[in-house]
Amino acid sequence: MVTDRIIIIDNGTMSLEITTKPYYVKEIKGIDGLESTIVTSQGFNQTGATIVNTITEPRIIDITGQINADTTQQMEFMRSKLIRLFAHGRNLTIYHYYGGKGRKIYAMVEKGPTFGDEKVTTIENYTVKMKAGDPHWEDIEEVMYSVANWLPKLHFPLIVPVGEKIVFGVKNASYIVNVLNNSNMEIPMRIVFKANGALYGPQLFDIDSREFIKINCPMDYGDRLIVDTKKEKPTITFEAGGVSQSYLNKIDLVGGGNTFLRLKQGENLLRYSAEEGESNLELEIHVKNKYEGV
Repeated sequence: MVTDRIIIIDNGTMSLEITTKPYYVKEIKGIDGLESTIVTSQGFNQTGATIVNTITEPRIIDITGQINADTTQQMEFMRSKLIRLFAHGRNLTIYHYYGGKGRKIYAMVEKGPTFGDEKVTTIENYTVKMKAGDPHWEDIEEVMYSVANWLPKLHFPLIVPVGEKIVFGVKNASYIVNVLNNSNMEIPMRIVFKANGALYGPQLFDIDSREFIKINCPMDYGDRLIVDTKKEKPTITFEAGGVSQSYLNKIDLVGGGNTFLRLKQGENLLRYSAEEGESNLELEIHVKNKYEGV
């Protein structure tokens, strides 16, 4: 039994650590490695086959655990708790901590829990099966890159010379940010354009690939434009005055700024700008690295 592994299951309404007394994980399968289906075609009299496509399959996670209770009444309570946690078809977030690193993955209950004994005793085994549509683990917390923010200049103790002005802060003049992707694959990002004044046509440009995304819209003080570049259903959301609306129809199709940029492995040099009012624009980029296993 691995003693420093921590597994926490959250189903949105309750959360439970299943690696501490009275719960123990005896075995967990499917948390590393990816399974792929290779699609091939073969012509008449062809030697071998031509690889057409590779499909990454969902991840199947099987947990075999044990409940150690002091009384049969406590055992019945613990069993009921597991049944509520792993309710059939429930969406789960699985948190995995091991060796000082934390990862999480989203999954759905496929089967479980089933218990090993027909009669309630004080020691009982159980199994549960889950399926993750996106088989990649990811960081628990996002990494945020922020550019064009105001840099503080105040320090304490504060001494104000007679006749001199106080500088509260200066604006960072850099329009380029280097975003690091520590994954072994391309990953999406969440781009947040923030307006400190009137501007038009915020955009983000990949210096290496020469690709960019641009949204043809005006922005004013306090407005936010959030672009999520995930492959499945990327989104563009405009927030102003507490109201959110989709701005997918504002993307720059005619000008070619319609690429939902994704981060390649390693360093990614990105430059933000605007068609008008560039100095009023600030940028945040939020990233979660993805992993094939834990």
